[in-house]
Amino acid sequence: MKSRNSKFVLKAVLIGLAAFVVTACTDSDTAQEAPKKVEDGISFAVTDIQNISESSLPKTKAPSVYETASTALEGEGAEGLSLLETTVEGVNPVYYPAPTRGTITTNDNFAGLKKPFAIFATKEGSTVANYLYNEKVNVDGTMVNPVKWKKSESSKLKFFAVHPATDGSNPLVTTSSGTNPVVNYAPNTDVKKQFDLLVANTNPFNYDDYVSQKIPIAFSHATTAVLFKVGNELTYKQKVKKIEIKNVIGDGTYDIATNAWTVGTTKKTFELDLSTAPFSTATNAGSIMNGGDGTFFMVPQDIPDEAYVLITFVSGKTVKANIGGTGKKWVAGTTKTYTISNSKDLDDRTLTLTINAAKNIFDYNETNVPFTVTSYSEVTGSGRPAKAEPWTITKYESSADGTTWTEGKPSMVADMSSESGNGGTSAEARTMTFTNDYHDYKAEREAALKAAHEATGTVDLSKVNGPQETANCYVVSASGKYSFPMVYGNAIKNGATNASSYTSSYPASEHIFNKFWGASEINSPYITGADGAKVLWTSTPDIVSDVTINGSNVEFKVNKDKMKEASVIIGVTKNTLGAYNVLWSWHIWITSKDVIDTSKDYFMREPLGFRHTEWHGTTYEKDRKVRLTVTQTRTGKTAQVEFTQKASALVREGEAMYYQQGRKDPLYPSNGMSLQSTGIDPNGYNRGFLPFWAVRMPLMMARFRTYDPNDSGIGKGEANGDWMWINFSDQSDGTKYYSHAEHATYFNLWDVNNCVGYRNPNAFVKTVYDPSPAGFRVPRLDEFTKINNGNNGKAAFVPAMGILSERNFTITDAGHSYYWSSEKKKGPGTLSSTQQWYGYYGLLAFGVKNGNTTTLGLVRPEHPSSPMFKDMASGANVISIKE
Repeated sequence: MKSRNSKFVLKAVLIGLAAFVVTACTDSDTAQEAPKKVEDGISFAVTDIQNISESSLPKTKAPSVYETASTALEGEGAEGLSLLETTVEGVNPVYYPAPTRGTITTNDNFAGLKKPFAIFATKEGSTVANYLYNEKVNVDGTMVNPVKWKKSESSKLKFFAVHPATDGSNPLVTTSSGTNPVVNYAPNTDVKKQFDLLVANTNPFNYDDYVSQKIPIAFSHATTAVLFKVGNELTYKQKVKKIEIKNVIGDGTYDIATNAWTVGTTKKTFELDLSTAPFSTATNAGSIMNGGDGTFFMVPQDIPDEAYVLITFVSGKTVKANIGGTGKKWVAGTTKTYTISNSKDLDDRTLTLTINAAKNIFDYNETNVPFTVTSYSEVTGSGRPAKAEPWTITKYESSADGTTWTEGKPSMVADMSSESGNGGTSAEARTMTFTNDYHDYKAEREAALKAAHEATGTVDLSKVNGPQETANCYVVSASGKYSFPMVYGNAIKNGATNASSYTSSYPASEHIFNKFWGASEINSPYITGADGAKVLWTSTPDIVSDVTINGSNVEFKVNKDKMKEASVIIGVTKNTLGAYNVLWSWHIWITSKDVIDTSKDYFMREPLGFRHTEWHGTTYEKDRKVRLTVTQTRTGKTAQVEFTQKASALVREGEAMYYQQGRKDPLYPSNGMSLQSTGIDPNGYNRGFLPFWAVRMPLMMARFRTYDPNDSGIGKGEANGDWMWINFSDQSDGTKYYSHAEHATYFNLWDVNNCVGYRNPNAFVKTVYDPSPAGFRVPRLDEFTKINNGNNGKAAFVPAMGILSERNFTITDAGHSYYWSSEKKKGPGTLSSTQQWYGYYGLLAFGVKNGNTTTLGLVRPEHPSSPMFKDMASGANVISIKE
């Protein structure tokens, strides 16, 4: 006979009865003894279909009988508890040393139980027990009242058996003599008073074969054994006081001849009281809670829907699990085991979940972020080995400022080696990968300029956006050949002459320049008489070459090998004019197309002519953080860790072109531009002149005009450093102007119809002197608020580049920004006891550098009631607004 471990011995019931004595199951039990005459009655040899390991027993029931099912337990502290039901063939004969009436009957304990069984016999051809009826067989195998088998009475007998035999306390057989036995079974509601019910039903036996032999009786179990077992993780420190099965059928009849149950209708509660020796759940998985006399022997049945198991602990807690309905059955001759497991064994558990990292702060270029996770649980104070607890990263959070957190995997996390682990007392290593969001933006921009697809053919810059539109500045973003027409500024717009750009609708006055001039008075868009073209100045030698006049166009080449951010001044000349031979000039600004990618009424994104000297740093300006939340998958315990990736401060510096207010031609500090060398004023003044002189005389156009330090007249135009101020009425060429010397200044050099200076009510009309690219213009002062208010989502970079001194061509006040508007205003008078301002001044936006951010203000910091103003001779930057 096969055996199990010492605690759970599953043995098939093989009960041998020889010589009228039931003996232990050995190899000799099955051997035939020598024939001998029996004088004292019929003897029996008992076997059991479970005489092998139950796992090897043939499954004789429908497949659905053996299906497993799991049900959640309900009640206080029942979170995670579940009841798993399994069914095996046979009634498991578990060995216990002191069997009682409720112990499963086996060959090992049959004799010790001292319970006789009842035998019935039916004569050949009969359908009722009419030869033997409810005769008792002693545990030693002898009949209590011996009966001899007489062949004359019947040559064949069919036997039925019931164990245990009926007595006063066990009225199993209620049928009368002359009928087949029917077992009325109503197990005691006190489980400890129940018994194991065995039945047998033999084939007919011939007298001649068995008169001197033991009659073989094969017992089987007629009930369903119900066991309760400790499952996985049910090892918290509770003690089971009582197990109850409620609302199940409590009685039935079993017809031995047909092997069929007829189930009653009365529902009962069956109770196993363990209060005298409570069962501790802090034991090994697989331990039986109710073995021995605690086995439930239940009437096989379709389990009612309302049936449930109730377990009461010594602590007073109870848990409940529904076991009925949905086709669930107790089947005769099987063992139903209810295993209680706890998927969330939190009671009396010490849960450990830690995240450790050698460091938590990383430089912007340190992308590998290692950390370890340790995750396990222990039964508190039990001394048991720790249990590995699987874990998962359940949440990512990120913060750009260290205060506000956003849930979701951030873009700064490029990869995670694994987002989960098996857990254990040994730490599991993981690596998160940060993105390196450091950029050398200057190098990237210039690489993009160099890599840009070279222009095909010769591109007319005045037609790149559709109908022809000319300007004093053209933006180029790729190498190749280009051209532009010899036209005064924006004198052609939408493919037609734009006369309003060089003719005011207001009559000439001390503030209105009625006729605009180039080398001569402008009466048409086109510049004539030019016999040469050349680079007058460049920030990058040889970036532009092959400058020439082709018909009415200027052509030039931008060389790919020299491509970078740059500015180039190209002029057309007329040799017969001698030293003053420049007819007009244009600014070629080589930069990214992104610079002018903005919306109507918003600013371009960098100042005119800007080129970077430095531009590098991380895409984020403040240290950024990522926070991981790790959760033990089974228990829900969490732990968090934060990592910081430091920012590399954005360094963005550069140079741009400077302009005197109202002039179209840019200036550049120190000796960078050849036009800035000292020139000769044909009228003997150490200052600039009217526009037509400035254009014809590049030395004059590029020079500042400074006020006469010997002129002390308050209110005189020359006292405020206005490069356009004049104090004579007749020019040498016979052109007559006005004779008003005081406060003489032009309001409309960039805005044709500006007749008031500040806050001109008229629509803006861009002039031929506007230095902006096509589609852009110099802004009015109040329009600068659009930069501060977001610039339509496309940030405008307004670096602090100081102001160009009108005295020595050097930059002063480099920590501040100065950006011209198109407007002028008369000085407000006295600002303080030591400061007085006279005459007209150009209005500009003023900003203070704060890292890489500059917010432009429109008022004087020392006098917030007055707009910011500066003398027009000073060189300030221009950032244009889109028309």
